[in-house]
Formats: sequence, structure tokens, C-alpha cells
Amino acid sequence: MNFVVEGGYVITVDRSRRVLRNGAVVVEDGRIVDVGKADEVRSKYSGYERVDARKKIVLPGIVDGHLHQTQMLARGLADDVDLITWIHERILPYEAVMDDRDAYLSALLCSMEAIKTGTTTTVDPGGYRMENVAKAMAEIGVRGVIAWASMDVDDPARPVPKELKTSTDEAVRRNDELLKRCQGMGDGRITVWCGLRVEPNVSAELISKINELAVKHGVGVEMHNAVTKEQMEWVRKRTGRTTVEYLDSLGVLGPHWLLIHMGWITDKEVKLLKDRDVKVAHVPGASMKGAYGSIAFGKFPELISSGVTVCLGCDSCAANNSLDMFRAMYLAASAHKEVRYDPDLILPEEALEMATIQGARAVGMESQVGSIEKGKRADLIIVNPNSSNWIPNHEFALIPNLVYSAEGRDVETVMIDGRVVMENRRMTTVDEQKVLEESQKSSERILDRLEEKFGLKLSPRWPIT
Repeated sequence: MNFVVEGGYVITVDRSRRVLRNGAVVVEDGRIVDVGKADEVRSKYSGYERVDARKKIVLPGIVDGHLHQTQMLARGLADDVDLITWIHERILPYEAVMDDRDAYLSALLCSMEAIKTGTTTTVDPGGYRMENVAKAMAEIGVRGVIAWASMDVDDPARPVPKELKTSTDEAVRRNDELLKRCQGMGDGRITVWCGLRVEPNVSAELISKINELAVKHGVGVEMHNAVTKEQMEWVRKRTGRTTVEYLDSLGVLGPHWLLIHMGWITDKEVKLLKDRDVKVAHVPGASMKGAYGSIAFGKFPELISSGVTVCLGCDSCAANNSLDMFRAMYLAASAHKEVRYDPDLILPEEALEMATIQGARAVGMESQVGSIEKGKRADLIIVNPNSSNWIPNHEFALIPNLVYSAEGRDVETVMIDGRVVMENRRMTTVDEQKVLEESQKSSERILDRLEEKFGLKLSPRWPIT
């Protein structure tokens, strides 16, 4: 369908960071072909369908740089526990008892919440049964990266469930299979990368082999890294190096790497990341909820000022409990100020860049998405600011209000590849109520299996009678 989105403010996030008052975006066959003032554009495309954005804001679709699709049905399962408990007593057992249908429904629900809060591209660092995730993403219409979460070692004191344990070669094979089966699904919207779970569960051999596989296929590598002080010290104790230095000693780091969390790194590592052009995903919501330390001890202001590509992510509904990237932007633009006593440390404009063009750059998609420019895919969102959390709204505060005051529910319409996947808050590609109902039932079945297999049973702190 060819159409013109016209009226309102168009925040392009292009190279000049133009904001067009009474702007227009022209879309042909899923691609942006023109961007300009509505009065000038209207006459050139008189036969095109009109999408009225007057008194509203048009933005590039948001890129969530770190989002676990298969953890969606674990919302509330791992609240208020330390990271080791979170992983080994809650999430790994949860992942071990999931079946194909659970993974599919989890991804449908996850993608639906992402779309309903303005996210058009999701970057999944890896899980299991990922073919089902790709199927769900293709059906609902979202764009994204997926991976297979490689693990080949564990600690007897913190064992990995046998359902998730693999050898080094098996982990590489699983990554290779996912690349061959799912690359380019959803009319090219699904991209497959290679995945490494976290330092204590991956050998040096696996890291090297996964990197070789990624280079062979011309894709990237995702890995959780330097998440907590304990993990950083674990790496230092066993390798004699800090986490980034250890990876660099293996000769793998480069522009195709995306390291996630990164709350415990040194100034030397900041420079190393810049020199190797490694990308970093900042996940403030999960860190603040799980007490990882990335706000209190992280060097994200230094990473940004040094020119490292830093994107934003929500993590999962098991870690953050919210997939609202507007909340992530707010936290990125405010939490570091509090710790550093610096009120203009990370500006709202920088937070918006992290959620759009920097997110696209982090996964090599900056030529396709992340800004509103000619030639890019038509991933657009329309935000309605005509509500009490926005008013009064002035031009000088337009982007600050977007970051400090807006919520995902202010997103009214979402387009991906020029296709309207949400219109006036209503999903157009799935039966929303059916997804909600089936996901609830699936999560209840998972809880039954967790109790039966692992003895895990949770109760409310306050009595419910």
C-alpha cells in the first residue's frame, strides 16, 4: 500500500536530527520514499492514501536492543531475588519445562506487548525452541534478531538443567541450524545471529567457535557480560583478566559483537570497546529491579561520550516486568544523573537516539531502520500527546516530554514495513484477546510442571482469601 503520513511533528532522528512541524512521510511498497513538509509533499503524491497525524508525533519505530522472547510467560516468577537465584532456581528451570507451544505463545505475547508500546524491532539474545519464536514474530509482523543461547559448561554447585545442557559442538550445531532454518523469515524481517549465554556457562572453545560461525555467516554475536560484581570477579578469578579483556584475549571482539548489561567494566575496557567497535546494550530497568549495579557502578556516560554505540533494552518480563521502552528511555536519561549529581549527564535526545538509531546501529540495521529517511523501511509509530501526562506541551519540550512524560500506551498506530500492525491501539495481525487467554493458560501449565519437576511453588506475601 502507498500512503502519506501527514501532519503533526515528524521527529526524523536523521543525520541532521530534523524535527518537521506539519511534516509528512511518504511510503511506497514498505519503504520511505520522501520526507518533508506536508504542504510541499501533498501535491506530489495526490493519489496516495492519507494517514492523518495532525496534532500527533511521528517517530521511527523503537528498537529494543535486548529482549528475551521466550521469557514472557515468566512474568512474576523471579521477582525480588538475587541474580544467581533468578537464573538457576527460577529461569533455567522455567526454560527447561517449556514446550514448542509455550515458546510460540510467549513470543506472540512478547511481540504484541512490544508493538503496543511502540517497539518495531526486537533483539533477542537467545533462548531455546527458537524456531517457534521466529514463527510467532513472522506472523505478528515484528522485525527482529533472534539467536540460540549457547552453554557448554556449568558448575556442580549451580547445575544447568539437563534439558538445556549441550556439548561445545552441539551448541555450535544448534546455532548453525537456526541460521539455516530461520534467516530471512517474515519476508526478511527475521535476522538470525549467534548467541552465548553468560561467562560462567561458556568455555573459551565455545566462544571462539561461535565467533567463527558468526564470521562465516556474516552475522553478529550476542552475549550477556559483566552483569554483576560477582560475575565480573568470577571471570577475574578464573582467567586473571576482567571480562572484556578476557574476551579480547581470545581474539574475538569486533564490530559484530553486542555485549549486554556491562555494568561492571573499567576505564581501560571502555577504551577497548571503543577501539574494537563493540556494541553495548544498556538495560537500566532490569538492573534497577534486580540490583545488578549498572546505574551505581556502570560507565554508560563514559561509553556514550567516548563514541561507543550504546543501545537500550528492556530484557524480559522475568527481569524487568515491563517491555515499555519509553520507561527505559526515562531511566537512561534520569538514573545516571542521580548517581553522578549531574542534571544534564544523559540528555533526553541521547536517550531517544539510544532507542532508535543507536539500536539499529548495534545490530547492523542502520541502513534499514532507526530513523525516518528516504530509502529506509517504513517502520513508523504515531504517538498521541493529547493527554494529561503531556499537557502543557511546547516545542522546546517536545523530545524531553517524549522521554520524561510519555508512556508506551501513548502510541496510537504502529507500522512495520509499511504494514499497519496496530491502529488506534488495536492489533491488526493477531486476535489480542485470544493471545492473552492462551498465554495465561500456558503459563499456568508451566507452573504446574515447575512444581512437579523442580518443587518450585510460589505464594503471595499477603494472604489472598
